[in-house]
Amino acid sequence: MTDISTQAAVGKRAMALIQNFPNGVLVLFDDDLRYRVVGPDILPFSNTEATKLLGQSIHELFPEHTVSRLQPKMRATVQGESCSFDVEYGDHVHHIETKPVEIDDDAYGVLVTQDVTQERETATALQQQNERLDQFASMISHDLRNPLFIATGHLELYQETGDTDHLRQVEETLSRLDELTKDLLALTQSNDSNPTSETVALNIVAHNAWEMIDTRDATLDVSEFQIQADHGQLQALFENLFRNAIGHGGNDVTIRIDPIDDGFYVEDTGSGIPKEKRENIFEHGFSTGYGGNGVGLTIVSRIANHHGWSIELSEEASGGARFDFTGVELAE
Repeated sequence: MTDISTQAAVGKRAMALIQNFPNGVLVLFDDDLRYRVVGPDILPFSNTEATKLLGQSIHELFPEHTVSRLQPKMRATVQGESCSFDVEYGDHVHHIETKPVEIDDDAYGVLVTQDVTQERETATALQQQNERLDQFASMISHDLRNPLFIATGHLELYQETGDTDHLRQVEETLSRLDELTKDLLALTQSNDSNPTSETVALNIVAHNAWEMIDTRDATLDVSEFQIQADHGQLQALFENLFRNAIGHGGNDVTIRIDPIDDGFYVEDTGSGIPKEKRENIFEHGFSTGYGGNGVGLTIVSRIANHHGWSIELSEEASGGARFDFTGVELAE
């Protein structure tokens, strides 16, 4: 839709294109950043009549944070520069292309916008998937290959010398390889962004996880309560937290799990995690040096994120590590 004075200058063919513009919105704006032509007649993103936007400036149409993004680009367009950029408006992402035009010796800009929310989400998901593939490749090429080389070397030494100590080294190395393989599997499973939500007894899941790892002389103290979660992923979360706590805190560490207002916490009586290392603690490959492979807390973080939970790392009263999980739906 257009005002009468601009319609004559734009021309019938151009107006037909504007009023029937497919899958987006086309705007002609002046140097005051006012909309002089808007099409199609019914805007696809909001079902608003185009006439309601005519003559209004972007300051009258959009919130300040959107204006701050649009204004410099639109002014640059009127001054002769083409622009291409994204703007977030509400829950959607709009891609905008602008071109300078001249009508009767006056400078204008043409703006075309299309909703690209789904495309951007797909691109983000693809990027994340590629990053995970890189992580898997790193584990396979480095973390898994090294134990194989070590085991092969000790096996060759045993064959040469008959010293059974080399067989013990082979056994320990293969055990380590088995742990790495399980971590790789857990990392793969933690990529499920659509976990099944069900009512689970957290204390039972925690004890199941406890039975799956080498707990040494450690102690688990967990309250009885229920939450909404994916049973399998929650168990994997606890397994990795427990391994991390025992690895850092020693064989006789105590691990406690209790509910809080909007979630639960897991804390241990170990030595804690230094403050300077906490910022990167959930990154793949980051290790605090107790012999882990830098995967466990990455798995924990992903599982929490896929459930919509937040994690905050702090200290237990005696200085150990404490992980607060919030945004958790507690079950009655």
